[in-house]
Amino acid sequence: MQLTSQTTAPKTVQVSGRTLAYTEVTPPQPRATVLFLSWLGGSRLGWQSVATEIGKDDRALAPDHRDTGDSQAFEEAYSLPDLADNAAEFLQAAHAAPAVVVGLSMGGMVAQHLALRHPELVRGLVLVSTTPGGAASTPATERGREALFLSAEIEAGARARQALALMTADGFPERHPEAFEQAERNARLHPQSAESYKRQFRAVRSHDVSAELGQIHVPTLILHGETDDLIPLPNAQRLADGIPVAQFKTYPQTGHMPQLERPAEFLADLRGFLDRLTPST
Repeated sequence: MQLTSQTTAPKTVQVSGRTLAYTEVTPPQPRATVLFLSWLGGSRLGWQSVATEIGKDDRALAPDHRDTGDSQAFEEAYSLPDLADNAAEFLQAAHAAPAVVVGLSMGGMVAQHLALRHPELVRGLVLVSTTPGGAASTPATERGREALFLSAEIEAGARARQALALMTADGFPERHPEAFEQAERNARLHPQSAESYKRQFRAVRSHDVSAELGQIHVPTLILHGETDDLIPLPNAQRLADGIPVAQFKTYPQTGHMPQLERPAEFLADLRGFLDRLTPST
């Protein structure tokens, strides 16, 4: 198995003339390719544990979005469709299409645009803790908004700890201190500047594919925490109602990060979806 770990240099490709960094985990004979797209303020490191597990059977790829992690800096404004086009170029450059695309929060929004703009590159979608956007959206709660607007003056590791505590369900910090230690390490390895965060946030604010969901025809799995304060559950219901071939599962007593809050169940659901798309021969 090939593994690019958090402590080694990432792989890179050229996308629109700029360097995009990524992690790859793959067995000798992968069944399929799985692309993991990160959330607002996150990097590929946040998917490391999931990619390592999925990479036992499938080719797992986790890139850093432009202007984040180890990818090249990008100072101009951009939109989520721009990030989707980057993802499409990445899949082509890595000879990885078509792929099953797994996106959480902002990553799930990018995944929707990718499926709409480049359907030939997408084999299936796993949309986690995300929304189609638009005027009908259910906004974040006060606790969710607090997670979004933590002061940029807070040290990166401490800010990651605070954000994770606000995004997850009550009791998670006490039950899983190791998740906070990992989030702190990731944030210190990949600190995001205030300017980069603002560019991402502005791109998220303009997201709206609510009128186009019926054009997504690939198998889709929607996974969402019942107590998500950042993107409340009704937003996932709108996805499930709008996408023709969608399965929808909610996790009780779970916030915005089910891959951390319910890791075994999340992996089982993801593997089950991949098994249905890539049955053994």
